[in-house]
This record gives sequence, structure tokens and C-alpha cells, in this order.
Amino acid sequence: MEPDTAISTDETRIRARDTAARLLNRITTGVAVGAVAGVGLAGVVGAYTIPGIVSDSSGATASTAGTAGSSGSTSTGLQSSTGGVSSSTGSGVAVSGGS
Repeated sequence: MEPDTAISTDETRIRARDTAARLLNRITTGVAVGAVAGVGLAGVVGAYTIPGIVSDSSGATASTAGTAGSSGSTSTGLQSSTGGVSSSTGSGVAVSGGS
């Protein structure tokens, strides 16, 4: 009778281990899906709460909403560049921030 008890105990342990592994996999999957959903939600909330970005139906963005001038044309608040791109050979300068 001793061998049957050992087999039964081993099978019980194997089943318990498999059940625990399945539970751990489900918990891990749930946490991963929740994390992805949380990041997505934070992105949507951030996109709606950060001021200064206006998007039109074409998907183009501008820093301010367009305003009609006295001539009836629409200004987007963007400035065109009159100078070309230049480069120089010297020590680089790091610039951060700015608006």
C-alpha cells in the first residue's frame, strides 16, 4: 500500500503545481493587459489636457488656432523661416528647453 500513497501524493502535488502555474499565468497576463491599458489611458488624458496643440481634420497641427485677419485670410500662428540652414565647424552647443 505504500507505493499507491506515494503516487497519489505525487499526483496531488503535480496537480497543485499546475493549478498554481495557471493561476500565476492568468495574474501575469491580467497585470500586463492592465498596464498597457493604463498607459493608453494616461496618453489619452495627457493628449486632451496639454494646452497649445490644435489639430484640424487633415491631421496637421499648429501651435495656435487660425484667426482671420483684416484681408479675410487665415493665419495659423506659424512663422516662416527666411534664412537657410547653416552649419559651422566648431564646438557644439547643447540647447534644452525653450519654446
